[in-house]
Amino acid sequence: MASFPSRDDIDTKSILSMQELDPSPVDESFPEVDSDDYLVPKFQPPPNTRNFWWYSVGLRGQNWDSWLSAVQRYSTYPPTLFGALHFANTSLIPLATRSVPESDNYLLLTRPIYQAPVLEHVLLTVPIFAHIASGIALRNIRSSRRARLYGAETRDQRHALSFWPRMSFQARLGYAFAPLLATHVLVNRMVPVMVEGGSSGVGLGFVAHGIARSRVFWITYYHIFVFVGVYHILGGLAAWMGWRITTTRKPRGSKKGSLEGHLGPTESEQHIKRRKRMWWNFNKIAALGACVWLAGALWIVGTGGEGTGWEAKGWNEIYSQVPVIGSWL
Repeated sequence: MASFPSRDDIDTKSILSMQELDPSPVDESFPEVDSDDYLVPKFQPPPNTRNFWWYSVGLRGQNWDSWLSAVQRYSTYPPTLFGALHFANTSLIPLATRSVPESDNYLLLTRPIYQAPVLEHVLLTVPIFAHIASGIALRNIRSSRRARLYGAETRDQRHALSFWPRMSFQARLGYAFAPLLATHVLVNRMVPVMVEGGSSGVGLGFVAHGIARSRVFWITYYHIFVFVGVYHILGGLAAWMGWRITTTRKPRGSKKGSLEGHLGPTESEQHIKRRKRMWWNFNKIAALGACVWLAGALWIVGTGGEGTGWEAKGWNEIYSQVPVIGSWL
């Protein structure tokens, strides 16, 4: 008959088979919820596909985050090119000529470039809508992910983990810039098309005429519009360059140890000093850009005065037909 091992023999073998392991420290810090390293596993493309173009631009296809992030980033390039051209037409050229009619001539030369029926939508309409939609989709995906991770059940818990309370300064600037830009497009592009069938007569003289009619409203509007737009655009460019000035949320404060001050500056303090220096440099550049834009747009164009004759009559009709704010203009 076959003999079975006793229970004492099994326990002895189990004890002898166990290996003694050195203790290892336990990481008690929790990763950032929005970190892609924690929420999305690293994806290494196959060796035979690494040279394809979609891997070089970030379209790896393994998750929605990568696709939406690529759309949000690359959709900013065409409007940025348009913004540089518009900056030259509405600020630099008026500052150089000191004349609204002469500046209008340069504006007419470049208008076919960005107001062609198809090119305008390629440069502005489609990229801007894609940028806004991809940003909202990304934030909804990440807020839902946080809710699942933390087990949010009630409405208040889900709201606390939603994207609005955790929104960075860059995102808040973007959402504030959207209605300001929509108002600019409505007044200068959409309403002229509805009233006159086109915007060929809308230029710097049209803007000067409107400012002369409602100076307080337009001076206030253009100050907010230019500063918000310049800070959002330059903040996005800084983020693509690795300068996280407006895209980083304010970190939670931490108490320092009693011996930390005697050991010299820590790595976190050096990082904070570097960020402060970058923050000041960014604000200097952004403020200078906004002031130069306003110098040409308001000091030169804004003092051009009202138009005359049939042209001024047509401009009055356009301003009066602007929805909601037409009675103020």
